[in-house]
Formats: sequence, C-alpha cells, structure tokens
Amino acid sequence: MEMSDEFARDDPRIGVVIVRILTARVTHRNAASFEDVLREQLPLMRLQPGLVYLKLARQSHPTHDDVLLFEEWRDADALYGWAGTDINRPRLLPGAEALADHVEVTHYEALDVDPDAIYAIVAPDQDDDGV
Repeated sequence: MEMSDEFARDDPRIGVVIVRILTARVTHRNAASFEDVLREQLPLMRLQPGLVYLKLARQSHPTHDDVLLFEEWRDADALYGWAGTDINRPRLLPGAEALADHVEVTHYEALDVDPDAIYAIVAPDQDDDGV
C-alpha cells in the first residue's frame, strides 16, 4: 500500500527530508583530481546515519566541469550530524575545495518523501542500532 505525501506529512515518524546539493565549478586541469577526491568521500558519507540517498554527477563544458553532489537526509539531526553546525559550508575531504574555482551548498525540503525509504533506514520501534 502506498502512502500519499499528505499522510506521510502527518506521520510523526517521518521528519522533513532535507536535500543538500553541493555544486562546484572545476577547471579541466583540476577536474579529474576533484572528482577522484569526491569519489573517495562517498563511502564515508554512506556510513552516516540518516543518509537516504547520494549521487555524484558532472556536466562537462569546454573549459570546466560543473560537479554536483546530491544528498538526501532523513532529518535535520542527520544533516547536522554530517555537516556540523554551519550547514552552509561544504564538508569535503582535505584538499578538495582548493581544487575548485567555486563551491556552493544549498538546501531544500523534499516534497516527495517516500515513507518506505525512510522506514527502511530506521524501522518503527527500532533505534539506529536496529534494536
């Protein structure tokens, strides 16, 4: 049975899912190194409690790459647990930010919350340890 977004919004077990998008502009000279560092970071991020979805993508241009790191977090606590107190600052492995010409982080409230995905992460009546 599929729950509508209206029912999901009223379910106290489902918080506001937060989409965090990191965008970076990187010259071709640094693009491969920057993207390699981000690929190294992905497994660390996937270990974070509350991470629902993660995707690394790029758009190639004649002089640079635009790199996008799309993150979906179960709730604000999970996001702050990863990003720290200043969620507008990128959290990247050392040296990554210096390879980019510009890095920006933006946040959005997800409007299409999938209750099954949220419940699959932390089942009702279980804490994060699965107990």
